[in-house]
Amino acid sequence: MMRLAYGQLRSADRETLLNARQMGIDRVQFNLPFDLPADRYWKYEDVARLREQCDAYGVTVEAMENLPIRFYDKAMLGLEGRDEQIDNVCESIYSLGRAGIPVLGYHFSPSFVWRTDNRAPVGRSGARVQAFDLALQQQGIDDMADFGQRRDVPICADRLWENFAYFMERVIPACESCGVTMALHPDDPPLPSLSGIDRLFIDVESYKRAEEIVRSPNWGLLLCIGTFSQMAGGAKNIFEAIDEFGPRGRIIYAHMRDVQGTVPKFQECFLGEGNFDPFEVLYALGHSGFDGFIVSDHVPAIEGDTAWGHRVRYADTGYMRGLMEAIDKMERRQRAAAEQKAAGPQTKKDTSVGKEGIEG
Repeated sequence: MMRLAYGQLRSADRETLLNARQMGIDRVQFNLPFDLPADRYWKYEDVARLREQCDAYGVTVEAMENLPIRFYDKAMLGLEGRDEQIDNVCESIYSLGRAGIPVLGYHFSPSFVWRTDNRAPVGRSGARVQAFDLALQQQGIDDMADFGQRRDVPICADRLWENFAYFMERVIPACESCGVTMALHPDDPPLPSLSGIDRLFIDVESYKRAEEIVRSPNWGLLLCIGTFSQMAGGAKNIFEAIDEFGPRGRIIYAHMRDVQGTVPKFQECFLGEGNFDPFEVLYALGHSGFDGFIVSDHVPAIEGDTAWGHRVRYADTGYMRGLMEAIDKMERRQRAAAEQKAAGPQTKKDTSVGKEGIEG
């Protein structure tokens, strides 16, 4: 059943975990958590400790997301030392499986995420949002270079596909042996190439090709709804992906965010003011057979909020919960009406009392 979680957490801190429970959320997803030491791979003891911190608050860890790029950059680029890195990725996967964390979200983009402005004050009433403009990127403007997650090594798409196949052929058996599923995030922004570095996962067709390569029940999509919205054509990409992969159980979990515009120029925004209708997306997901979890993804920075964006994430989660409850109630009423119609007209029992009854 489709469910909500708090996502993109960096720490298993008391405030966030307790707030999650107070807000009626008992599931979380971590993205490169500060609480998890990272050398060459994630060790079981560290992963287990993180999960136990969440267990103490009655919170289930749904997934880990984004291995540090230095864990597998040589594997993505096909450089010497890639086999050792792949072995270490498998060790991280074994650690997750042993600790009972069933999903690893990942990307296969050595150049990572690009934005030309990471805090543009162009959102509603001056809220700060991430923005991208290819014309500015081509002038050398890169506002995410200091994230330390980029390998600017020129590589062509054919070589990247070869490296992807080589990588997946070796890590998927580890996933299958310990019950971990890998969920692939699209390239953000979804452009064929940036600065001489090609990018693979930029449309629905590229995911179809990846599925043909992997062919495992332990692989699927991390449906970043915002990135699919950024693709040429906008919101139609979201529904095409849901229709293609949802009924076959290939959507593992979803990021909920939106943008205004599409490549080559877009800016992020609040839910409900971008390219897609959140109601329609959640309705389509729910009817596709999707039974994973959804998290709020990138959020605008509003006045007085925290670095993680507690206020906006709480608002997003409440918004999604309201839509999901509305969809559920609407469908229950529709089913009840259909059942009543199928049963045919009902004869009302005459409960009136005649003259004889009064006099008797």
